[in-house]
Amino acid sequence: MYTVIIADDEEALRKAIIKRIDWNSVGFEVIGEAENGAEALELVEKLGPDLLLTDIRMPFISGIDLARQAREIRPYMQIAFLSGYESFAYAQQAIQYNIISYLLKPISAEELTEEMKRIKEKLDKRFANLKRGIQDGDFSERERRMELAEFLLPMLMDQDEPMQELSRERKLLMEQRASELGLRRFPAENVCYMVLVTGFFGGSGENMTAVEHVNFVNSILKKYVQFGSVISKRKVISVISAGGRDMGKYIHILVTEILQSAERILGLKCRIGVSRDFPEVFMSGVAYSEAVAAMHYVPSDAAGVQFISDTESGEFQKFEYIEEIVAELDQIIKTGSRGELEKFLTGLFSRVSGEKEMKSSRDLLVIQIIASVYRTVSMALNNNVPMEVLSKFSFLEKGFTRESLDEVQAKVTSLCRQAQDIIANHRKVSSELLSDKALQLIETGFADETMTLVSLSEQLHISSNYLSATIKKTTGETFISLLTKKRMEKAKEYLLCTPMKIQEIAARCGYSDQHYFSYCFKKYYGKSPNKMRDGTEK
Repeated sequence: MYTVIIADDEEALRKAIIKRIDWNSVGFEVIGEAENGAEALELVEKLGPDLLLTDIRMPFISGIDLARQAREIRPYMQIAFLSGYESFAYAQQAIQYNIISYLLKPISAEELTEEMKRIKEKLDKRFANLKRGIQDGDFSERERRMELAEFLLPMLMDQDEPMQELSRERKLLMEQRASELGLRRFPAENVCYMVLVTGFFGGSGENMTAVEHVNFVNSILKKYVQFGSVISKRKVISVISAGGRDMGKYIHILVTEILQSAERILGLKCRIGVSRDFPEVFMSGVAYSEAVAAMHYVPSDAAGVQFISDTESGEFQKFEYIEEIVAELDQIIKTGSRGELEKFLTGLFSRVSGEKEMKSSRDLLVIQIIASVYRTVSMALNNNVPMEVLSKFSFLEKGFTRESLDEVQAKVTSLCRQAQDIIANHRKVSSELLSDKALQLIETGFADETMTLVSLSEQLHISSNYLSATIKKTTGETFISLLTKKRMEKAKEYLLCTPMKIQEIAARCGYSDQHYFSYCFKKYYGKSPNKMRDGTEK
């Protein structure tokens, strides 16, 4: 059963649509209704429907603006427009915003029922294609994928080659090959690349990533960017490219759509790591390391997207890979519980002891763990490792290789515990500081009508996904609710303490439309601005 929100400013028509259609028989459940674009957008954010059925001419937020803003919040969602004949050409301007159908007014219940059946068929087909992976019966497409793997995997995995020393001619040939394989448009200026690493996980945390998930990811990427995807080590690795402005415009939308689609269509949790952007394809190996590191910041029992630029500061650099076992420990230190850490280390040292490995192998493992802990703390704290952690490394000077396995285990465990506590506390403080900065910008900039989550994130130089999650986690509220709260509180102050006209108050609080301001004010306080000023009831 698909979920739908109905939005139309004509109450009689809206109610008729809801009551006269047998929604369950055509495969839909109405979960909300809205009388204007602003209210529709709030419901989309709150309820996360599969479909929004909306009039194209809506008060406060136009149909096209509603479609654009809804895509930023819920890119997975589809939109069907109700439109008068004179608005049809206008409605077509929004085709890029997940428009699945145009319905011309006036429309009868029978006509709408038949159209909803067609919409359901389209959604069913979309679900089926994404769920099973688009079938790859075309020989040329299979050949392209083999060529992609041959081109990308050595570059992604073999980071020992001094790629930065490649000649200009060699780099140009690599860009031409990237163009031939669909990784980029060529020639083109200001192209930038990113690497996404995507994993699909079941309810118990088991890795479910399979070959068909490459098709799943690709079917979403193709709507926004140039791309090439391969699968390795049970991860889907995608190298994407776009013009610099387009990359910034689309990246948070496309990763959110992958996340939402995986949950709604596949019933799987999806974790995505995103690298920094980079100017040339030969740098993909470095970016791949960053994307993997970023994915490790997403808690192992959750779904989410993490941009490396939101978690690890510093220059674009090469992070050396260490064994899978150390990478797993690194993830537990960053996002796991104390119990998970204890259990992992106990099991690890038990295996080392039981396998009777050579002492040199045990020592190498310990050195790798220590190096990983130091790197993790250093990166999280911007290369400022606290003395209490540095002091834990003192047993290196005494020659830890001469100590018993139990003694080494105790010291390594103590080091990992300390690192886990420091990172958790630092992340909490960093989140609170970031949230405070966002609140300060809202406090000083609420009068700017153009203020959005995206514009705020650009000022703070972080992704809008990360900012939204941070604000919600630290305040318990969304960006929209905080901005509205500030604007309404300031409006009330102006109303009760100044002789300013309503239109002037609206403008000072970020509303160019006085009617929209009055609507928002009454919805927030339960009475109109005039009634508030007069001190009268509703």
